[in-house]
Amino acid sequence: MITTLEYIQLKAFARQEGLLIGLLWIATFACFIGSMETPDLQLGFIAGITSTPFVVYYRLKHFRDKILNGNISYRRAVFFVMTSMAYASVLLAGATFAYFYFLDNGAFISTIQESMSTPEIQQSFKQMGFDGKMLDEQLKALQQTRPIDFAFDMLWNGLTSSFMLSLLLGVFGKRTVKETIN
Repeated sequence: MITTLEYIQLKAFARQEGLLIGLLWIATFACFIGSMETPDLQLGFIAGITSTPFVVYYRLKHFRDKILNGNISYRRAVFFVMTSMAYASVLLAGATFAYFYFLDNGAFISTIQESMSTPEIQQSFKQMGFDGKMLDEQLKALQQTRPIDFAFDMLWNGLTSSFMLSLLLGVFGKRTVKETIN
């Protein structure tokens, strides 16, 4: 069991790491949005997504080795990763809301509509068994999505992925150092 001071320390460092991870996710989100106009930005989007587990593990390792002198339990590692990513999820949700509320002005939905109306995409949907009526219903539902809904979706996805990733990274990040008595 950790003490109150250790808990406060863990939350403080988790906030700092959450800020770093959140900035990475916001940059990844910006690359995703930008890739609709500039397809080369998809590399940034893919790099941001695939680097997240490695960045989070590196930050967990840094916390373990530099702050806790190389000793962290599985539960504390899981809690640290989960808390850091929860803070990052809140930042990403805020950035998503700000983008869709202030900057987007329907560009995201119109880009999706344009890409769905191309003959190649229509043909691929027909091959998968989707009809035009179903696609139109999906697009109408997407048009009615509010900025807060997009933000809540990002928050929920971030929290869900943080739970799963924290269980995995806790296994790799835990380390208990045995004390030697001289």
